[in-house]
Amino acid sequence: MSAPPRLWPSELSPALCRDIRGWCELWNVPHIVPEISVAISRRMTTSLGRASYTKMLIKLQHTLLDPSAAQLLREVLCHELAHLAAYRLHGKRIRPHGCQWRALLVAAGYPPKVTIAAETLPKCFHIGAARKRRRPRRSAWKRLKRWVLG
Repeated sequence: MSAPPRLWPSELSPALCRDIRGWCELWNVPHIVPEISVAISRRMTTSLGRASYTKMLIKLQHTLLDPSAAQLLREVLCHELAHLAAYRLHGKRIRPHGCQWRALLVAAGYPPKVTIAAETLPKCFHIGAARKRRRPRRSAWKRLKRWVLG
């Protein structure tokens, strides 16, 4: 039996460890389980998760630890783990959300979604206001014309 993945913090349940092992066995990469680290980040605000191939690290947004987001946590964890597994199975040259990654998610029983609609997120997720739209930059000639003409 392989060693469990390194998890931080301890709020992540043993059931998630079993899920990680199960998905890796399903995808025929059980040897990567001891190399995987899962971390929670309070700084992540624009994405729910991120996978680092070189560090074999999965970072998850801290709001995923809310009990109302348990199912979403599993889906995001599977999504990010599929990135690491696809990299190990097919090498560095694959597309991040390409057919190899999609096949792994379908095999795990999840739809191969790249984004999640904000309306479907649990209430615990704070959806910030849209970024301020910057005015288009004027060309130097237009600025000069405006300065000359007043």
